[in-house]
Amino acid sequence: MSRLYVGVDGGATNTVALVSDGRRIVGRGTAGPSNHQVVGMAPAAAAVAAAVAAALSEAGGSPADVAAAVLGMAGADFPQDVEGIRAALSALAFPFAIVNDAEIALTAGLTGSGPAAVLVLAGTGTNVLGRHRDGWAFHIGGLGYPLGDLGGGGDLVKMALHRAFRAAEGRGPATSLTQAIPAALGVADFGALAEALYFGRIDEWVLGLLAPLIFREAARDRVCQDLLVAMGTSLGESAGAAVSRLQAHDPAAESVEVVLAGSLWFGDHPLLQDAFHLALHRVSARVWTHVSAVEPVVGALMAAVGGGGAAAALREQFLPPA
Repeated sequence: MSRLYVGVDGGATNTVALVSDGRRIVGRGTAGPSNHQVVGMAPAAAAVAAAVAAALSEAGGSPADVAAAVLGMAGADFPQDVEGIRAALSALAFPFAIVNDAEIALTAGLTGSGPAAVLVLAGTGTNVLGRHRDGWAFHIGGLGYPLGDLGGGGDLVKMALHRAFRAAEGRGPATSLTQAIPAALGVADFGALAEALYFGRIDEWVLGLLAPLIFREAARDRVCQDLLVAMGTSLGESAGAAVSRLQAHDPAAESVEVVLAGSLWFGDHPLLQDAFHLALHRVSARVWTHVSAVEPVVGALMAAVGGGGAAAALREQFLPPA
């Protein structure tokens, strides 16, 4: 067996692993969520191990064949997080590096059109990463609502639940969510839902799966529309703050590339992106935004093979036809 390279994208909803021989993709594996802040360290480590094992099995390889691996992990926010994840994954029998999942998403989505770029990650959670070609990089947010974030699917669902409960109890405007949410969760009504939430019978990561419902209901529901506008505005403000830092760092940069990654950007109603662009363009018009055409796990694999031409060739395999 030739030397193999492994990339992992570990998120709050699922975990994806890719295996390459350095030239092509030879294995893929998936498993459940692996954000330790959501599911706990042991389940997170088990999900990573399961996804990697499935990818290696499809590749016909074993851990002994792995030359390098990069794990892009949601929740790898501080050195203490990285140390805890590394310890939990000590049974992996190959060398691996751990980075924040925003880093692999930016690597995957970046076109390299200029010296400065911003990644706006909006999946279950949210994170903003600014990076300059000279190596300077920084994060804005990524640590949850109490620390200034608003923009992930988890936030969107919590806001929707809040508005739906108020509507069901006559404390707020009517919304189609009062029928849609119980139906999606398989409960009879909001009384049953309140009890299930209060006693922790519905996992937080399961609630995150309701985000697409809010996009669908926005086609006919003003409350859902308002939620998407609020979410997009907050994300645009965070992106604008990152763009301002990069433009102050390099005033000669003609434009900043803004890469959008994560499931929320693929929602089937345009209001979130419309509000995002409005808030961002109030800060700067010197930006070029696009939704990443390449899934984040590819960025982890690109880093594992060491960058350069081999990494670029792997990314090309995931680009849609021109």
